[in-house]
Amino acid sequence: MTTTDKAERPITDLDVYFSASEAFPAFEKLCLGAKRNIIGCFRVFDTATPLRSAEGREIGETWFDLLLHVLNRGVAIDLTVSDFDPIVATDEHRRSWRTARQLAALDELSGNACLTFRIAMHPARVGYLPRRALKGMVAAELEAREPDPLTPGLHGLEPSDDLPLRPATHHQKIAVIDEEVVYVGGLDLNERRYDTWDHDQSAEQTWQDIQAVARGPVVAAAVAHLKSFRAVTAGEADPVPQAPGFLRTMSCRRQQDLTYISPRSLVTELEEMHLAAVARAKGLVYLETQFFRHAPLAQALVDAANQNENFACILVIPAAPEDRAFNGNDREDAMKAAQMQVKALGILTKGLGERLALAAPAQPRQAVEVPETAVIHGAPLIYVHSKLSLFGPDEAIISSANLNGRSFKWDTEVGLHLTEREMVEPLWDRALRHWLRDDVPDLNASPVEVVAHLNALLAENAAAAPQERSHFLLPFDHSDQLQLARPVPFIPDEMV
Repeated sequence: MTTTDKAERPITDLDVYFSASEAFPAFEKLCLGAKRNIIGCFRVFDTATPLRSAEGREIGETWFDLLLHVLNRGVAIDLTVSDFDPIVATDEHRRSWRTARQLAALDELSGNACLTFRIAMHPARVGYLPRRALKGMVAAELEAREPDPLTPGLHGLEPSDDLPLRPATHHQKIAVIDEEVVYVGGLDLNERRYDTWDHDQSAEQTWQDIQAVARGPVVAAAVAHLKSFRAVTAGEADPVPQAPGFLRTMSCRRQQDLTYISPRSLVTELEEMHLAAVARAKGLVYLETQFFRHAPLAQALVDAANQNENFACILVIPAAPEDRAFNGNDREDAMKAAQMQVKALGILTKGLGERLALAAPAQPRQAVEVPETAVIHGAPLIYVHSKLSLFGPDEAIISSANLNGRSFKWDTEVGLHLTEREMVEPLWDRALRHWLRDDVPDLNASPVEVVAHLNALLAENAAAAPQERSHFLLPFDHSDQLQLARPVPFIPDEMV
């Protein structure tokens, strides 16, 4: 997978940031350095987020100040912020429209008026017959809400209406500056996403994430995607052709959706490349992800192990999903999500056996006043939101996509495909050193030996008192997910 001529590489320069404490200042400096334009799309973009870089703090305190400064220099900004189903995801919908009010104020204050923004709902809709079947449940949800004029998707809705349901979202987190550099990965912009390598704050505020900054021909692919994805997802245009180094998931509204809950899948490059990269991998695979719920990927990993006795896998996931960990969610969506993860992890643990290290991170302190669902081996969990996949020393994917059907089939997702050893190999040490500190296994050993060493480290850490643990990683505890998991009829696997 390695190319040699730098002039032909889709990615010529790469920086990877393993926390918001690294990524946010870098993003600030990129935007402050913009000369012509910034174009981007985020799931969450809060202009009240504090600035962290020295350069940013020189001009103000928040991203509102930074954007105003950039606009007043004549830089054009085109920003898309995702919108959400106003009934099922009311809090997220309100958050998006709060951003709209922030951006409207920014536009009014800017002397040069170079700001274009939109709050964009994915155009897909649940079909008529499923909407009718779900009408009672959705109407009850609506009656529990408090509509207000500042939440436009709720305003004027009545339980007797033919209530819309939006199954997909624009989940990507991406910005391009001056059409020369792309900022992409799993990290949105608000204070909830801010954390450091030490994860030294309350469990519900921890947030591990990864973002990359890349230069090269891949940037043109990112620009083409950002300029076209809304028309593509609306079914008004065809997706632009796949470009080396740039991966996407895209779907659109079905023209005939009478019986369908799902949108029509258009581009599944992220799923296809994960499956192909696993098949190509000859040794160790490392996956760090918010969700591992994709049974085909689990089976692909098992198939690779069956073909190669030297194949092994490290999987790092949070001890529980965020809504389960901190809000105790035990509704149907949480049951379905747990069932999907239990199924995928069952395939993996049975198929790989001792060639799998399955880990979840936690803070090195005793859990006190922490919800039981947010505790693992006596310690508060660290929430993992990263989307990093390493396939040996020569291939990697950094993206906005979780390892589940939703990210692989429905939502709008983007990522980078790395195929240069000089870019991929350093990520192994950084990923493992972040979690293990000075206990990183010798990556020159065989993959099976690396996993055996790591499993020993996990067991030793779990045996120690939380405050005496030497690193963050612990053996994943299946018990809560096993108790919660239930098959839920009529909910597609891709919904979670």
